[in-house]
Amino acid sequence: MATTDGWTMFATDARCYLEERVLNLRVVLVWLLVLVGVLVTTADPLSQLLGLAIITVLFILAFRLWDDLADLEHDRKHRPERCLTRVQNLWPFHALLWLTAAVVFNLLLLLAGEKRALCFLAMVAIFAVSYRLTEGRPALRPLRVLLVLAKYPTFVLLLADEPLDGSSVLVALGVFIPPLVDEVRSAGPDILLPAATFFVLVAIGWLSLKI
Repeated sequence: MATTDGWTMFATDARCYLEERVLNLRVVLVWLLVLVGVLVTTADPLSQLLGLAIITVLFILAFRLWDDLADLEHDRKHRPERCLTRVQNLWPFHALLWLTAAVVFNLLLLLAGEKRALCFLAMVAIFAVSYRLTEGRPALRPLRVLLVLAKYPTFVLLLADEPLDGSSVLVALGVFIPPLVDEVRSAGPDILLPAATFFVLVAIGWLSLKI
């Protein structure tokens, strides 16, 4: 009986979370933006449209949930109205996160091959370390927000046929800019300096790989 009650509570919490943080116009627009970026940088995208649409949805769901779980202590202080801050048992959300990430990994194997799937694992590891290094440090909050936004262009390059091609990099940066502008509007201009640094580092990294 307790198990049934626990799953019922999780279903209620999950529905609240999805309605609040995933099933809204802002996230749908981000999904469309990332999907367009993926389609533009992929050869013969129409033949893979359904698979690319599904993997993009799951990617955004997984990283949205990961961002919110990683940011939970901050939200409890500054966004206590959010559903996840009131959830008593979080392990089903962690299980859902890693289950979704595992599905994304396997879809990447099917759609893009083993090399891209392994790059996805490397990407997850890099974000995990970055989140840990910026956790609980208010001075690094703008950098942490930038890391959240950086996952969208990274995913585009992950699926791009030629990720080092100049056009692919420009498309990825184009995917990065609208969420950045939206974040500046809601959180203020503190993120602009780390964002400018990010653009410079991307340019330096791209040039060094092309030379």
